[in-house]
Amino acid sequence: MSIRFEKGIVVIGSTTIDKNVQNDKSRLKVGGVTTYSGITYRRHGIKTRIVSNVAKQDLQILAKLNQEKLVIHNGTTPNTTQFKNSFDGDERRQQMPFKASPIKASQVNEVLDHVRSVHLGPLHPLDIDSGCISVLGKTKLPVFLDVQGYARRIENTEVYSGVSNHLPTALKIARIVKANDPEIKSILHFFNTDLDDLLQAYDIDEFVVTQGKKGGYVKDNTGNEFRYNADLVQTIDDPTGAGDVFFAAYIVSRFLKKKNISDACVYAAKLAALQVSGNYITQDCLSISFIGR
Repeated sequence: MSIRFEKGIVVIGSTTIDKNVQNDKSRLKVGGVTTYSGITYRRHGIKTRIVSNVAKQDLQILAKLNQEKLVIHNGTTPNTTQFKNSFDGDERRQQMPFKASPIKASQVNEVLDHVRSVHLGPLHPLDIDSGCISVLGKTKLPVFLDVQGYARRIENTEVYSGVSNHLPTALKIARIVKANDPEIKSILHFFNTDLDDLLQAYDIDEFVVTQGKKGGYVKDNTGNEFRYNADLVQTIDDPTGAGDVFFAAYIVSRFLKKKNISDACVYAAKLAALQVSGNYITQDCLSISFIGR
């Protein structure tokens, strides 16, 4: 599989204000797939654009991404997507008190002539307008899909597991797909199938499954499975964004560095462990001290 990065990549999804609560400590920082995956791509020398909707009163959060030299295409919205992540060991409770307006097809159209690939990172089912998926389906650009937003349902402000009816349309345009362990279990139950058949049904080249400290695996469309171990983390600083870092690092290693699947997993696991321990995209890079409302 040949994927070119000369014109770079665009990461599409919400840029968020995250309040992370762990061990009685609270942190406020910039988040979202655009942040963690976007910075990971950029730190590997790839020209990286993000398409997102951040409210006027919160535009200061984009300064953090400007410092990482991301090219930002920001739309209009009355609110910025906000998440509260409460951690208790490996368990996480999520709440989404505010959400941005959906990203529109017109926003995506503006960047497609400037990139060679697309990273889709919805954070909730309506994060990206269905028109965007239609636009991307008409291009020949390879699409890397993180399913997390399509494997969630929002009730009031609480975030629960639940597969969206928008997922099948997104899978149809994706070459490489990533899910965590609970997400893939929900997805296979939703489709009443196994992973091999899902890959064949949607013509997916590789499906990446992360399982936290257990490591994870990748399945390709020939039925081969490649398992990997998680790197040992001595001290957990903040697990937020580790999956996003892993997926972007996997894509970089696999298609920019031309590594095989096993080696790409090892490299991605190393960066994800650094993220969990607070030594990759550090707190200083993302920390903010306000919510602009």
